[in-house]
Amino acid sequence: MIETDNNDIVIKDSLILVEKRDEIMELAGENFDKIYPVLEKINDDFIVIGDIKTMTFKFPKVLMKKIGLPSEIVENPYTYWKKIVHEKDLVKFREATLGLIKGEYDYNDIEYRVKDIRGKNIWLKHKGSIIRDKNGDPWLLISVISILGKQTSIDSITRLMKFTEFFEHFSEKLKNPKINELGMLIIGVDNFEEINQLHSRQYGDRVLKMLADIIQYSLPEDICLYRLDGDNFGIILEDVSKDKAEEIYLNIKSQLKKVQILKKEKINITISAGCTIFSREKITYQEIYKFTIYSLMYSKKTGKNKIVFFSNEVMENKIRHFEILYYLKQSIENNFKDFEIYYQPQVSAKTEELVGFEALLRWKCEKFGSVSPNEFIPFLEETGMINVVGKWVLEETTKFFKEWLKIYPKLKISINVSCIQLINEACILEFKKIIEKNKFPVENLIFEITESNTIKNIKVLKKICNKIQNLGIDIALDDFGVGYSSFGILKEVHIDMIKIDRSFVKDLLINPFDVTFIKFITEISKQRNIKVCLEGVERKEELEIVKSLEVDCIQGYYFGKPECKEETIRKYYKNLAK
Repeated sequence: MIETDNNDIVIKDSLILVEKRDEIMELAGENFDKIYPVLEKINDDFIVIGDIKTMTFKFPKVLMKKIGLPSEIVENPYTYWKKIVHEKDLVKFREATLGLIKGEYDYNDIEYRVKDIRGKNIWLKHKGSIIRDKNGDPWLLISVISILGKQTSIDSITRLMKFTEFFEHFSEKLKNPKINELGMLIIGVDNFEEINQLHSRQYGDRVLKMLADIIQYSLPEDICLYRLDGDNFGIILEDVSKDKAEEIYLNIKSQLKKVQILKKEKINITISAGCTIFSREKITYQEIYKFTIYSLMYSKKTGKNKIVFFSNEVMENKIRHFEILYYLKQSIENNFKDFEIYYQPQVSAKTEELVGFEALLRWKCEKFGSVSPNEFIPFLEETGMINVVGKWVLEETTKFFKEWLKIYPKLKISINVSCIQLINEACILEFKKIIEKNKFPVENLIFEITESNTIKNIKVLKKICNKIQNLGIDIALDDFGVGYSSFGILKEVHIDMIKIDRSFVKDLLINPFDVTFIKFITEISKQRNIKVCLEGVERKEELEIVKSLEVDCIQGYYFGKPECKEETIRKYYKNLAK
């Protein structure tokens, strides 16, 4: 049952039955905006609705572009339709269609061929039904149109033309000498895999369908949208400048902001885009596609939610991307060769005594030398290699510190864990096995997750934290204060420790706000029984101020830089042993 303004439309076996006929008649007239969206949502095929009295019909935008209708709203469409119906099918099409319009019968179900915009014949399955007015005269005609064999050309989720159609159309335009400049724009959903993992594949499909509708109706009438692989959508641009392409992208973003997708779940959808525009030259559509995908990936890598045009910088970055991926895989396959774990001390803010260590992953590439974790860890997360590397870090760290606990049983060991790992149920079970195998006390472990890059859905984050804490492991929120959801997390999720980002320590001596912020967060945390660790303390003057703020522990270069295993033993273990 579909409800529309107190009127019920029942869809059953493609027949439209209407209750409360008098009331629903008021919905017809100038447009079909109140009925059409409802019908469109409940069917994966194309819904056509027409006012028989005025002979005005509304067609889906995708179907309109596929068969070359002049617009979505068409008056007397039969005069156009009969031009594209195959001559051998014209008689049965005319009889079936005109029979409905004249009211000779209430329902039809036919199959026939039409020519698409490229002149190719496609088979349509056409089920139509009329709704009569209170006098019994034909009033509305509602049709469900399916493209037979559509699995090869129409995406079942978004009802957009698919990858193969995109390439065929682009190749044809590439050969057209009348087109001076041709562009390819590919739009991708930011963090879409996270949506699928946190909810379900069906949930992700709903997001794609809604997003496809938003993008399609944001585009100019002469531009078509295609569903490519995964969460990517393709657009072909003819004779447009970079400014015009960017304008199209920004318009889509603007429309997206106006639509609160899935308000109940509080999911914020952002989109990145890659674009390649070129004048006529010897180039294949495969190369253009490759360059555009590179640009899209560069957009996502450098901040997301923006458009990037292909350039030498994009190409150089992609070459480095491929090489880093290659060397990362080599390192993992060679028993984690070139990976190393460094350890940075954490001390009590009151006594300056050692209270724990944070394990920090480092990687030295055979070609590029030491690569920043900010660069190589996203590669591990994107490829799923983070699961393997994360288990190795836990294995090595728990083995390393097991002996330390005999000397200092209160020592806390913090390990950075990606949210991608925590989403994975199997990965959590593996963590548990490693801890049990190494007989490492769970009460001495802290898993750190990064607040600025963590899960945006607080409900899901809460479930994940509960799973970890049920194992007896504490949760610390790293980089606290730099993300948009800091206080929302404090309110909704039980966190054992927050680590205030070092950016609040950097200007501690000259910026009173930083002192106020740290003090404020510390007071709130105490009320919630949450410990506070302050990162980035490098000078004695900073330490003196920090001590007055009553944080629990401190981490920074003033007390020690991250050190390799051997240096950590030399500097700290021997002193503890004494």
